[in-house]
Amino acid sequence: MSKCEPYVKRIDTSLGLLYLDEQFCSKKLAAELRGLELLCSVVNSTPVWSFELSSEKPFLSSNDNGPTILIDIFECIRKKLCEDDPHLTVYMSQRPVCILNECDFIDTPSTDSIVSLVLLGIAGWPLESTPGTLGQKAIETVYQEITDISIILPVDYNQIQTAMHLHSENFRHEALSVLAQMARRWYVCRFWNFDKIEEVLRPFIDEIDQKDVLNYLKNPDDETDRLFLHA
Repeated sequence: MSKCEPYVKRIDTSLGLLYLDEQFCSKKLAAELRGLELLCSVVNSTPVWSFELSSEKPFLSSNDNGPTILIDIFECIRKKLCEDDPHLTVYMSQRPVCILNECDFIDTPSTDSIVSLVLLGIAGWPLESTPGTLGQKAIETVYQEITDISIILPVDYNQIQTAMHLHSENFRHEALSVLAQMARRWYVCRFWNFDKIEEVLRPFIDEIDQKDVLNYLKNPDDETDRLFLHA
């Protein structure tokens, strides 16, 4: 049984002090902190997102086109640990929006859900994957960024860099998931065929050990990933 700790006032994190004044499960806190380290790694590898550390609590801010997205990281963690509330605390143009990941129903750490949202932003907010409450963000981003659907855009380079950084940090499954998300976006939003996607992805796939690719394909984050990733 998990050990529960009552009334802990503060927890040191890589983004500052997290204050909790209610009971929480120590194992769940450990999972949140692991997810926070991954979040920091992803955000620090891309210009699409940045941390706002000027206030008492750290916020995550989008730096791309369309309405600004702000995520109250510590409030997401606090609600999940102390209230068992999986909803993320997210603002679009300074107005709160409801964000709930389907996988949150199986007790996913809030920081893992934030990472998923961050990767959506790095992917350019693909319409088919972005929560409906962020639909305005997805639409404005797509129309402002895609001027020539046949070329590699800055958002693609950023996502590739994120995938390669994740791989270098030994997050191999996550790295391949990012590449697959990008491939799906190319297929759906830019109408690239499989041959073009294979041609663009191949140099990066070749940087990853074949056994890691095969392991990912046995249990992909999305079944369609097998259409785009090949060992």
